[in-house]
Amino acid sequence: MPVASAQSSSTATSSSTADADVTLDSQLVDESGVIDPSARSEILDLLHKGISENNIKLYLVFVESMPTEAQAYAEQLRQQDNTGNTMVLVVDTVKRQIGFNAGGSVPTNLRDKIHEKAREKFASTDYTGGAKAAADEAAGTTDPASVAWLGAAGVVGIGGAAGGVVWSRRNRKNREEKQLDAARTIAPDDTADLASQPTHVLRALADEELHSTDESIRKGSEELDLAVAEFGEERTRSLSRALSNSRKTLNNAYGLHQRIRSELYADENEQRSILVEIVSTCGQADDELDARSEEFAELRRELIDAPKLVDELRQENIALRTRIPDARQKLAQLEQRYSREQLVSIVDNPDVAEHEIDEAEKALDEARTMLNLPAGRQSGLVDALNAARMACQQADKQLSAVERAEEHMTAANRNLDALKTEVAEELAEAADLRKSGADFDRSGLDAAVARAESALQRAQEMGDTDPLGCYSELLEADGQLDLEMDEARGADNNYQRTIQMVDRTIHDVQQRLQAVEDTISNRGKIISVDTRSSARAAREALDFAVQRRTEQPKEAFLAAQRASQMATTASAQAQRDIEEFNRRNSYRGGGGGDMITGMVLGSLLSGNGGFGGGWGSGFGDGGFGGGFGGGGDFGGGGSSSF
Repeated sequence: MPVASAQSSSTATSSSTADADVTLDSQLVDESGVIDPSARSEILDLLHKGISENNIKLYLVFVESMPTEAQAYAEQLRQQDNTGNTMVLVVDTVKRQIGFNAGGSVPTNLRDKIHEKAREKFASTDYTGGAKAAADEAAGTTDPASVAWLGAAGVVGIGGAAGGVVWSRRNRKNREEKQLDAARTIAPDDTADLASQPTHVLRALADEELHSTDESIRKGSEELDLAVAEFGEERTRSLSRALSNSRKTLNNAYGLHQRIRSELYADENEQRSILVEIVSTCGQADDELDARSEEFAELRRELIDAPKLVDELRQENIALRTRIPDARQKLAQLEQRYSREQLVSIVDNPDVAEHEIDEAEKALDEARTMLNLPAGRQSGLVDALNAARMACQQADKQLSAVERAEEHMTAANRNLDALKTEVAEELAEAADLRKSGADFDRSGLDAAVARAESALQRAQEMGDTDPLGCYSELLEADGQLDLEMDEARGADNNYQRTIQMVDRTIHDVQQRLQAVEDTISNRGKIISVDTRSSARAAREALDFAVQRRTEQPKEAFLAAQRASQMATTASAQAQRDIEEFNRRNSYRGGGGGDMITGMVLGSLLSGNGGFGGGWGSGFGDGGFGGGFGGGGDFGGGGSSSF
């Protein structure tokens, strides 16, 4: 290859200033401004489908000048995402040249189809159409207009192929629906699981949550108006607060959604973070509003059913009163067989039950009076019904304790020691859970722990004299503790899983970033300020992730992802700096500089040592693209004009 003249070298350097700094922060990079903004979202969706459906990540880059030959520039850009399934197609819109480079996992026929389909459109200066055609090929879709000219005979001729396309689309649609269905089951506060979803799934979830929250607010407003009219403003404050919170959340979410629509985000990581925030905040606000609305819907159903409920509770109260004589007789029999100390927890139960039955009777009389009041003045009816219901439940509990006392006494004598051991072990586990950085209702767990500790202490001190009372008290405390610990365990499991994700990401970024920092240290002035800035930004994000790992693992995970993106950018920039230095000084050692560059980059940027980095831009139009080692692969590339 002839050596370039000083003048051409100067020209290349000048053009490099404009376009060598292109960063693949999106799969569609339009430095020339030739893509129709209204079509950008559709093209990006197709490019994202290329990843989820065909495992092909295609980058489309439009520039007004290239710092090197087209194919070499495509290869250089691909180093920013140098995995086997990536392909870069770069277009010089002034010189009307195309360069492309693909990894070894991209089928040759697909690579060529993407190039040809795009080139056909570019030939008529239809850059938007060319971008869409290339994205269609990557996604495995077909533009209907491209087969419309075939006519009836053509359709018959390609029947089998068309059937295959239909099957492929249907199969892809089924996979997408399954992905989305699975994602819908993720709790809105589980941002770590949400962050692991594909971008197209997050987009769909965000749209659904915005729509759902909007509908919930509309229904919640109607529910609040009815609730205030029936129960008053004081009693409906919880619903009013939930509705206000949902409105604020929705307004914020719409602002975030507008940023997505306007593409006002730095890179895909930030886009995904925005989508996760929309899904999470809207989902949680939606759930809270729905819960408060359901509470008042239940109250309203009670008002409607109030006459029936009054009659049912009256019958229940009568039945309870008939059980009192039998309970007194049963207690007298027990006193002949057990000491009074052993029966101390139930000795007053018949009297307590009778008192509760009298209270229920009063509440039901009050409720019966309110049934005759006009609508809007019956809010006290629900309170009266609740008072009667609670009194009946308490009376039943008191009487049942006497009726089943002998059975409970046997169980207490047999199981109390085992229950004490179980509760003691659960209290020890609860102490460990309280040390966790997980987010759960600590006040609820603390209350359950305090109750269980008190019941356990009483059982240890008085279990022999009052086994029945101690066993019942400890059993109830154990039930409450189990409920609170189940919630804490679930939160801790999610916390530990997030921590593991953070640690894996931090470990990966640390290795890659250290390699870049070593490159900066070893290559001195060769490394540009841009590369150093990217490496510094990656280090800051990584340090933030490490600092927040324990207390805020979800924020740490997002920071680690940002650090990963910046480390990838810094690595690509460092490689570009060294290659640019080698090109400027190639006259000193001919092609040997390329080999040395490959050895340095393979050793310092791969994170695994060895030799790599690539040999030139390939042989001819097919060639060996991507290079040997250093994370490279046997790919392919080429260039053309249009």
